Amino acid sequence: MPRILNFSEFPADSAFEARSLLLGVPKDMEVRLLPLPQILERVRSASYLAELSSKQDESWLAAAYLRAALADYCSIEEMQKIDRPSTVHINLATVTNPLLHLLELMRHLNIHVKSSQAERVAVAAKFDSHPFDLPIQVVSNLEAQDLIALRNGKHYAPSDLRQMVTWFNKAQLHWGAGYVVRLGVEAFAELICIHNCL
Repeated sequence: MPRILNFSEFPADSAFEARSLLLGVPKDMEVRLLPLPQILERVRSASYLAELSSKQDESWLAAAYLRAALADYCSIEEMQKIDRPSTVHINLATVTNPLLHLLELMRHLNIHVKSSQAERVAVAAKFDSHPFDLPIQVVSNLEAQDLIALRNGKHYAPSDLRQMVTWFNKAQLHWGAGYVVRLGVEAFAELICIHNCL
């Protein structure tokens, strides 16, 4: 039976209207995660590495940062066992936010099938009503067929995987692939905060 996904949980368009120029996790989230030091370390790392990927001039370096960010993102799930060994943990397989599933699948894709390739593109942006071209890094080779071929791909309806890839490929054109990964990291961290009443 395919995993249950709620596509309304993708980040809203408003998440892409303005972007914080600060690297890292929002301060209020860091404070809430202080009782979970291993999780906080991985959330900080994944967020920071994801943001760095979008700021690189060299595409190979952007791809390397992105792969590292995805690895740390997936390790957040395991860190729950260290920070709260006697509690029930949030399992990525059971959450309904499709972005969280997609990021885990992208990590598996990078290890088992092919490495993500980044490409530097320029997108139209405005600052103080002045238009300019903003250079960002995007994943140029994310395809639903590759996710379907993954061992974990069997847990998803092919149409859901196609919808996730279509959404990601469009969303990354706002501020880069790293920014989309950062949104997923923060969404997972928020679920952990709520689950642990932080």
